[in-house]
Amino acid sequence: MKISGFTFVKNAGKLYIPAREAILSVLPICDEFVIAVGDNDTDDPTMDIINSIGSDKIKVIHTEWDAETYTRNTEFARQTDIAKASCTGDWLFYIQ
Repeated sequence: MKISGFTFVKNAGKLYIPAREAILSVLPICDEFVIAVGDNDTDDPTMDIINSIGSDKIKVIHTEWDAETYTRNTEFARQTDIAKASCTGDWLFYIQ
């Protein structure tokens, strides 16, 4: 049995999102952890935060957000689906 964790994130540093802590909360029981990383602002350290975890279990998928097409926060659902589709586990942990 293989366990995948997944989430999406954008501008975690600027928005004070505890992405590192959230990932680390389930990483020990996951075989892989997939993160859809949005097109962060140039001054946002989200990738530095993710890279600081230093785990080969982490798989980053770089995405672009389209809030004009996906209105009323449906972009969150789309980013979730992107990350989920890249999981290869039998069981999935969604960290939101």
